[in-house]
Order: sequence, then structure tokens, then C-alpha cells
Amino acid sequence: MKELAKLVALIVATTWMAMGLWGCDRNEQKGEGDALVVVATTTMLEDLVATLGGDEIEVQGLLSTGADPHIYQPRPSDARLVSQSDAVVMNGLLLEGWMEGLVRHAGGERAIIVAGDAVDQDRLLRVEGAVDPHIWFDVAMWRQVAEHVSEGLIELAGSDQELAASIAQRHRHYDQVLAELHEWTQSQLNSIPDDRRVLITSHDAFNYFGQAYHIDVEAILGLSTEQEASQRDVANIIELVRARNAPAVFMESSVHPGLIQQVARETGIEAAGPLYSDSVGPVGSGAETYVGMVQANIQMITEALGGDYQAFDDRADLEEDKSEEEEV
Repeated sequence: MKELAKLVALIVATTWMAMGLWGCDRNEQKGEGDALVVVATTTMLEDLVATLGGDEIEVQGLLSTGADPHIYQPRPSDARLVSQSDAVVMNGLLLEGWMEGLVRHAGGERAIIVAGDAVDQDRLLRVEGAVDPHIWFDVAMWRQVAEHVSEGLIELAGSDQELAASIAQRHRHYDQVLAELHEWTQSQLNSIPDDRRVLITSHDAFNYFGQAYHIDVEAILGLSTEQEASQRDVANIIELVRARNAPAVFMESSVHPGLIQQVARETGIEAAGPLYSDSVGPVGSGAETYVGMVQANIQMITEALGGDYQAFDDRADLEEDKSEEEEV
């Protein structure tokens, strides 16, 4: 074990030293007028930066679609990517694990925009003493994150007033979309009968969701997928399903479905989903953006729990199109 620990320490030290050299290369090679490069740690944040930055900011994501940020181990290519960036946008709140060390110890200098800083400390949820990092499941909270990231990107733009104005304009429109999405989410979930308002998942990622939209949330695993579940944990969920007469349990896209499928088999109910939890969906799924991910999740939850689902009407887009037509 001691030899393994020494080997890990050597690898980390070597990686960070290499990042320092790559950071120097970046500073030497970057010329005036080059596009700003922003690295995002999660797929939700990658989508957010792309939405706010448009074609004027190059966004690179560390995580691929479906990857689990709780257990992700950075690669040498990630270190190089971070060291050559102008800024990093990360969730914080201990979500990224190893990635946080990579971000904060990369060579060179860059802005670090932490999404979790957008949320007041007294609104952060804690489970067994640990801060819950899954703030994106409350759409109103994600609006705060979008504003915070927008401000960070505008500051990054510096003297480029045209870029700053473009980011601000895109943020205003996106904020309107998120406001509509939050209102729609509430209306969909309000249609679920009172005796069916329980969301049972693989890991404890939906606490902000439950608080915002008044749904009871239960899970086999804790906040992090690094934790291991015992058969007692599984048995407790089985008992809960029977006690609540739950119509379904839900798989998650970034968590192995074995445990939740076991619960479904032993209780004879549907294993719905998978819900998109720690990642947006793949291209072509309709859930490849944050807005699409929320819509897909709400449809699965509303229909599986017996609500009256109505498709999302992106009224912000419609109103923008209408105003453009009136101007013409």
C-alpha cells in the first residue's frame, strides 16, 4: 500500500509539473485577437458556457456525456487542456473531486468561476454533514448560476465591449427561457396526485429538486456514487416502495442501474428512466442541453408518477420571434 501511495503521489506531482510547463507555453503562444478558451468541468456547465458565449468563446468540456463527476479521474490530456485555458467554470461544492485539484493547481493564470458561489450559503442543503452539490436540479437556482457565470465571462471579456454586450444579451434571453422552464416544471409536477409524489432513485442527487417542487425524494446511495450500498439499504428502499405504494422507481443515466432494477423486480413496479442526473444526454436524445435535460426528466417523472404531462412551450423563443416579426 505504501508503494502504491508513493506511485500515486509521483504521478500527481509529475502531472502538475507538466501542467506548469504547458501553462507557460499557452501564455507564450496566445496572441491578441485569439478566441477565449473556457474549460467546463461538467456537461451542464459546458452547455451553459456555450449558450452564453456563442461562437465567440471556445468551450471545452472535461467530462464526456454520461460520465460521473463524482468518480472521474483526470487524464494527462485534461491537465494540458486546463493549463492552456483562459478560464475554468466548475460546479464546486466538492462535486468534482480530483478535478478540483487539477483546476486549482494548473500552470499559468486563469479565472476560476465556481457555480456554487452563486447560491447563498443558507440555501445549500446538507446531507449527513456534507454539502449537496446537485444545485442544477432546481431551475430557479440554475438561473442564479447562469447570472453568476455570465458576470464571470463578461469580466473575462475585459476591454472587448462587443463580446461583453453579446454575452449580456444572450444571458437576458436565456434567463427568460429558464424562468419559463421553472414555471412549466412546477405546473407539470403539480399534476401528480398527492399519494404518488415520491421520487425513488439510485443516488441522492434530487434533494434540491424535491425541495423546489415539493416531491419526496429517496435514494439507495448517498450524495456521491463513490459510496457503496448494503443489502440493508436496498431492503429499506423496498420497504419504502411498498409503504408508499410507489408506482415507479427511477434509473439514472450516470449510475449503474443494477440496484434500482433489483428494487423494481422485488416490488413488481416499473423501473422508469433513466433520468439524466449528473450529465446531459447524448446528441440526438433531445436532452443534450440543460433545458432539454430538464424537459426529458420532467416528462419521465410526471408520466411515471401518474401526472398530466404537457410538452414544454418555450414561450421565450416565441415571444422573441414575435417581436422580431413586429419590427419587420
